[in-house]
Amino acid sequence: MFWIYWDTAWSIIISGIMFATIVTHPDSEFVEIQAAKQTK
Repeated sequence: MFWIYWDTAWSIIISGIMFATIVTHPDSEFVEIQAAKQTK
């Protein structure tokens, strides 16, 4: 029960951070993909 609780909490926190990042910086993910392609 304890591990399930923390796993759920981290999932919600990470999802919230990802959502906030995408909403505030909608182009950041696309830029990171372009940068990754350029380095390879």
